[in-house]
Amino acid sequence: MKKQLLSYLSLALIFALATNSPVTATVPYGSLTGGFPGDLGPMLAKPSVVPGKEYSHDKDQETLAPGGILDPQQVIAWDGSGGVGDGVDFSGSRGNLYDPDDEVDAIANRGDHLFKELQGDADIPESAHLIFSHDDMISIYTTPTGTAGGALPIPFSVPSSGPVALSNGNIIGGAGELSYETAFAFTPASSQGVWATQPEINAMPLPRDVDGVEVWGPEPAFTADADKYSMDVDFFSGTSVWNASGTPYISQAAIAAAVTSLLGPVTGVLPYPNYIDGTDAINLDALMVQDSIRGTGDDTFDRDPTGAPGDQIIFSIRQIIDPSDPTGYYATGSELFVLDASTGASFLTHGGHLWDKAYALSDLSLPTSLVNGHAVIDINAIEAISATVIPEPSSAILLLTACMGLTLTRRRR
Repeated sequence: MKKQLLSYLSLALIFALATNSPVTATVPYGSLTGGFPGDLGPMLAKPSVVPGKEYSHDKDQETLAPGGILDPQQVIAWDGSGGVGDGVDFSGSRGNLYDPDDEVDAIANRGDHLFKELQGDADIPESAHLIFSHDDMISIYTTPTGTAGGALPIPFSVPSSGPVALSNGNIIGGAGELSYETAFAFTPASSQGVWATQPEINAMPLPRDVDGVEVWGPEPAFTADADKYSMDVDFFSGTSVWNASGTPYISQAAIAAAVTSLLGPVTGVLPYPNYIDGTDAINLDALMVQDSIRGTGDDTFDRDPTGAPGDQIIFSIRQIIDPSDPTGYYATGSELFVLDASTGASFLTHGGHLWDKAYALSDLSLPTSLVNGHAVIDINAIEAISATVIPEPSSAILLLTACMGLTLTRRRR
């Protein structure tokens, strides 16, 4: 079994090396009005008006060089109309704690907007829309779902651009795009589609695999609103979430404990880049953060001293294959977990359903016409958006002044 899995890894590595060459071109970042989440409703604010957008690419790239070149831990600012620029680079930020320049595979802000509105609770209904991307490389089985036990998977390259059809009948974007699921308060359950296309995220070179996203930062988005991040692979450093200051925020052991509390003991392996099994295989790759307990600052994941909910994150992990499981997976990679420092782990409820393994298998599988077998997408980036955007005060004043000037000019005429 191990030799066969290692052969799988060799194929995966060849694929990875063959698809990481940057293309030659770059469109400069354009101007964008700053602002904040506005109305919560059935519509979705367009990428071109949502401020402070950043993304991480697999593999990480910089944009200052013509066409972009590989640059581990570089985050990219994007304007929503195809223009990009270099954002924060986490290289060297950890000092002697962890030196290797690993890839960034998840980004967030310590106070992600719409965090509570995304999941809802007794006081706030679920009313924000989820946006997400998924990995360009997954594992597929050539046997039907439910008969995968004992069969070996093979690597599969998911298209970077849509349309990508899902088993629930929805059409979403590709691995280099951002898709959405609307809030259940306004639309039927599991209403999903495409939010940002490749040319809107980065016109040249088109992104192949968006593996982290952050929005609602200041403008221009070069100001590094992403102040929490994860690297690939977590167990190498022992940390799943890092602070921008270079200190650990959440350990890999804590994330592993959260996952196994819901999915049970780890079976199977993380198939690439190395043969990794056991709890070491649990690798966080999508992230939102709500650091609300201020007693010890924003750089620690804290319980509430009163016993109430503490600091929270929403996260996903990389797909973990398990040929001995009838489904073929220990984790599909599309489970979305909520971890509360006070109360523990649960699955995210959004879009009228639980984001657990059963939902991923039933609704997020790819059609047999595409994979010639069965496979599930692996979500690797998450964020939340509203229906509208409120311009920041300075922008609103300038807009009002311009309108007043235009009105006066017309009256003089």
